[in-house]
Amino acid sequence: MDRNRDQNAIVAAVASVLAFGILWIKILKTRKEITSHPRVNRDYERENYINSILYSGDQHYIDVIRMRPIAFFNLCDILSRNNLLQSTKSVNIREQVVIFLHIIGHNVRFRVIGSRYYRSIETVHRYFRVVLRAVLKLYKLVIKLLDESTPSEIRNNPRFYPYFKDCIGALDGTHVRASIPLSIQGRYRSRKGGTTQNVLAAITFDLKFSYVLAGWEGSAHDSRILSDALSRPRGLRIPEGKYYLVDAGYGIRNGYITPYRGVRYHLKEFSDQGPENAKELFNLRHSSLRITIERVFGILKKRFRVLDAEPFWNFQTQVDIVLACCIIHNHIMGVDPSDLLNQGLFEEPDSDLIIPTLTEREEREEAREWSAKRDEIAQTMWVDYMTRNIRMGKGNKEGTSKQFRWTKPMEHLFLEILAEEAQKGNKPSNSFKAVSINRVAKAISERFQVHCDAKHVENHLRTVKNQWQIICTIRGESGFGWDDNLKMITCDRATYDATVMAHKKYEPFLNKSIDHYDEMALVVGKDMATGSFARTFADIDLDDDNQDSVPVDCENEEVEEVRTKVSSSGTSKRKRKNTQESDVDEQIKFMGEQLGKIANALEQFTADKTPQLYEELMSMEEEGFDDDFLCSVFDYLVSHESEAKAFLVKNMHLDNVVIMWCTTNYAFG
Repeated sequence: MDRNRDQNAIVAAVASVLAFGILWIKILKTRKEITSHPRVNRDYERENYINSILYSGDQHYIDVIRMRPIAFFNLCDILSRNNLLQSTKSVNIREQVVIFLHIIGHNVRFRVIGSRYYRSIETVHRYFRVVLRAVLKLYKLVIKLLDESTPSEIRNNPRFYPYFKDCIGALDGTHVRASIPLSIQGRYRSRKGGTTQNVLAAITFDLKFSYVLAGWEGSAHDSRILSDALSRPRGLRIPEGKYYLVDAGYGIRNGYITPYRGVRYHLKEFSDQGPENAKELFNLRHSSLRITIERVFGILKKRFRVLDAEPFWNFQTQVDIVLACCIIHNHIMGVDPSDLLNQGLFEEPDSDLIIPTLTEREEREEAREWSAKRDEIAQTMWVDYMTRNIRMGKGNKEGTSKQFRWTKPMEHLFLEILAEEAQKGNKPSNSFKAVSINRVAKAISERFQVHCDAKHVENHLRTVKNQWQIICTIRGESGFGWDDNLKMITCDRATYDATVMAHKKYEPFLNKSIDHYDEMALVVGKDMATGSFARTFADIDLDDDNQDSVPVDCENEEVEEVRTKVSSSGTSKRKRKNTQESDVDEQIKFMGEQLGKIANALEQFTADKTPQLYEELMSMEEEGFDDDFLCSVFDYLVSHESEAKAFLVKNMHLDNVVIMWCTTNYAFG
């Protein structure tokens, strides 16, 4: 019987082992195998890719790093010769510059560049910063001082010479896309809706930048940015008697000539509808020269795609990149002016120190002087034009459109509705949603029986913003007060007269209650541009001492790769750790303050009050108490600490009551 049981146990064990073995073999057969890829020689692949860029012809060069070989090798040579860049054990100068140009030429993320060049993200980021700082320091070599001689582009063209012989270039602004924190996006939202930085640039007629001021908010007006450029210590300077060509938005002033307002601008000189008078001819040739700066902006944005795409750096780096792109552009124009990207862009369309404290009268006199200069140029040009018998066309007269007029009740309703919309959250930045604008237009049209559309509302909103800016400017100046009850800017008579004489536009806001001030604050407040991030080439030197040193020598690429694997998670962990440490520090600080208060209280509680008690009692001799009696009370209170403390806490007018209570309840020996 035992033998049969043992046999059955053995058979069961063998069957279990066989079943487990069959199941394990089945699992092994169905399990997906992990295929191992052959080891990649990173250095070899990287070298092959860089060589394919550098030695595959001009077109491939331009496709990847946006310039031809002559400009690239010359740039590397200049950076090396001036000790701005140095090769390291892991990365040579050419690779550093190629990576930098690849990023700004195509707005490529560091992660993508790292995988393409077999480098870690940390390495790409580090050398990007190094090359950016080196390029910025090149401005002294490639941004040349203005030449006071007549440019050859004017001197050799009878259409422009001698009329524009004193012109040294063109000046205009352009918007570059910007990535801005949500809290300040309002100031950077341009009239086209996106967040941008407003870049002011002056160029010469050989397509080179002579001055760049980047970083102003997208909502800032061009003339305000120009005023900032002129007022900076190392700002924009114009030789005596010379001038730039600018558009009408800047206004005619010393050193700047604008086209005539209300006169046709883009025309064809040799056509059936040519210029009909001196002003139209002046505007035509003014536009033919000034269009040069539009062409430069087009070349710049076509070459460096980073300027026309959503950036992924902090804003200060975005400003520096704009300046660096302008510097590289000047380098290319100096070394390789026939670059392929400079061809076929923006054909002509068919259709010394400026003192910022000029008075209004002086500004008007200056404007009249330069207006007369413009008139003189236009008249001379027209006389020569007529003398050569160029056939004039019969241009159609410009029609006039009826202007929408805003009344006080309309403006009240306008601000009332927009203030309500702002409180509802329909103003995410400095511009309202379309539904809010349409609501205002519909309400005004229905209540006042007029035709008001969204365009009228948007135009008036800009007017209100200008008024608010004037109010903020006045309140920020010395000599003015503010009556919050009347919502009125106050000043004395002398200040009023001097201010109105210097700034006529300030008069409606002085010593007068400002209508709908609170509504204006809700509608347009906190949206004014400040230019706090604006930078030009001259500011680069000032920042050298504040730059953190960037290590550029990497001894071991393998160690660097390992470090990078944890960089992405390490960054977030460090942020969390810093936050936690900050919370702990705050708690420790709070506990320290509370313990300090407790220690002070204990010190006061345990301090010897005997001298104070004696003085209090002896001062009561004036109340008629005997000296021996007061000494007896003192001895008693010294021996009874709780009663002594109660005596000291009591108000002075209750002291007599306390002593009488002591007399009736205790016997003093």
